[in-house]
Amino acid sequence: MARTYTGTPYRSGGTSTSGIDCSGLLYAAFNTVGLQMPRISWQQSEIGYEVEVDKVRPGDLLFFVPDKGKAGYISHTGIVTEVRSRADIRFIHASSSRGVREDNLFTDYFKGRFVKAVRPF
Repeated sequence: MARTYTGTPYRSGGTSTSGIDCSGLLYAAFNTVGLQMPRISWQQSEIGYEVEVDKVRPGDLLFFVPDKGKAGYISHTGIVTEVRSRADIRFIHASSSRGVREDNLFTDYFKGRFVKAVRPF
C-alpha cells in the first residue's frame, strides 16, 4: 500500500497523494488496510515490539533520529519493503527533499541515524 505513494511530494503534516510526511505515510498506508496507527513517528515507534536488524522483514518499521551518531528524539520513519541481503534492506519513506521513495537502510546517511526496527502487529 505504501508504494502507491511513490513520488508523492513531501508536505509536513500531510497524509494524502497531494503531499505526505514520513509518519503520515505509515498512518495512511496502515489505515487503508484497516490497521490503526498513531499519527506521530515517536508514537508509532511504541507500537508492537522491537526486532533486531538481521531479523527485519517487509512491513516492519524503521525509526531514525535527526543527527548522525547522536541520541535524540525519533523524527523519521519508514516501512521495510524488501530484504535483499544483510547489507541491503530497502524501506519506503517520505524524504523531505525528494518525496516518497525507497532507500537502503545501510547508506551512510541512514545507518548513522538509525535507532530501532519495530514489528508493529
